[in-house]
Amino acid sequence: MSSTTDAFNPAAAVEPFWQRIHRFFTLPLDRAVLTRIAGLAVAGVIAFALFFLGALGVLAGLAGILAVLVIGARYGFKIIERSSRGFLQPGAYPLSDEDLVSPYLPYKFVAMNFVFGLVLGLAALLTGGSEFFTLVVWLGLFVVVMPAATMRLVITGRLRAALNPAELVALIQRIGKPYAALAAFVFCADLCRTYGMAALAVAGGLGAGALGLAGGPKTAIGFGGVALLFFMGVGFWYFTYVICALIGYAMYQYAGTLEISVVGPGEERVRSVARAHGADPRTRTRETLIGQMIAAGEIKDAIGLLGEDLRDRPNDLALHGRYHRLLAADGDALAIESHAEQYMTLLVKSENWREAMDLYEDTLARSPDWTMREVGNIVPLAQAALRAGKPKIAGQLVRAFDRKHPDHPDVPRAYLIGAQLMAEHGNKPEDARRILRYLVKRHAGDPAAVEAEHYLEVMRRMEK
Repeated sequence: MSSTTDAFNPAAAVEPFWQRIHRFFTLPLDRAVLTRIAGLAVAGVIAFALFFLGALGVLAGLAGILAVLVIGARYGFKIIERSSRGFLQPGAYPLSDEDLVSPYLPYKFVAMNFVFGLVLGLAALLTGGSEFFTLVVWLGLFVVVMPAATMRLVITGRLRAALNPAELVALIQRIGKPYAALAAFVFCADLCRTYGMAALAVAGGLGAGALGLAGGPKTAIGFGGVALLFFMGVGFWYFTYVICALIGYAMYQYAGTLEISVVGPGEERVRSVARAHGADPRTRTRETLIGQMIAAGEIKDAIGLLGEDLRDRPNDLALHGRYHRLLAADGDALAIESHAEQYMTLLVKSENWREAMDLYEDTLARSPDWTMREVGNIVPLAQAALRAGKPKIAGQLVRAFDRKHPDHPDVPRAYLIGAQLMAEHGNKPEDARRILRYLVKRHAGDPAAVEAEHYLEVMRRMEK
């Protein structure tokens, strides 16, 4: 059974973040991220070197370090925001830094930490400096709440939303139990960043000798100090971007419940990156152009280009998934319903049942009166819904099927599904038997009638 990676509901379709932890540790090795890390590490060394140029040098060094932190943090928030919208390959980000939800996210993040620090200090003051209680409050704020607050900050761009207890609790409830794993992974990565840098500093003998200060003031740090500072910078930004990638992907996974509009190619980009690099220049140019259109909010133009690609590749499920998400973002109800028919047929034909059910539920939620025109898709999808433990969907699909399509060959199967629903989920065994007997009598010889006989026999044995 095949599957499409551009599924409708990320929370139900994409690979869970806890199954791809190893990928987050390799994401900073992407060429675009690695270049950024190296640049930030070099800039950090240069900024630190300014401290040896006197009073003005100290001011310049402080300004340089602050600039490095802001630039590095902006890129980290870019990773979170882009990942949450389905752009999982940093080397292919179509958006510029200026397109972030807010250019002031780094400053608001600092303000958020400052507020948490004030709360922690107040808790310590009220408890008379109790180490245990202070530790509990610290863990609650900086381990449990921090990932949720960061998500709210990226989603809304507002500090108030990131500090609103009701909104933070609602976000955690939407993600559910996996949020505990997310907070634990983020905390572990943060510990790796903190203690890793400390271990590197101790192993490298960070101090007067390493920095060239032994024996009195000097005008430059030694080579060992330069190398040590550089690798400490690399380690700091490496783990920072691992954390950002993890949080961003978790937001992408739960985009449906967090009300995030996913318009990027999702997992398809990650899996096809090698293929994309080897594609012809026209294909790469079109991909870049489509990404830029999406970034600029020119959804209709992007839909037009993807529509042309679909005419060339009408059976490409990943392309259909991306196209349908763009239609949903654009909001044209007629276009969404029209494409849903074509997409549904491909999903049913390829037995992508989970994606097909997501598509059915999503389209029905947008248009409650929508029905599938391709009758041959209805009963197979109902069977899949029944197997997946979704009797409500199965019931919606087969309701009055025999009256609407009396001559369709799937009528016997629809009867069987209806009987199963009544017996197993409706607590109506007598109605189920009546349908099964009618099925056996009216459609003798049909495979569904044979199954109905077996089902009746099972029901008789269960009564004894």
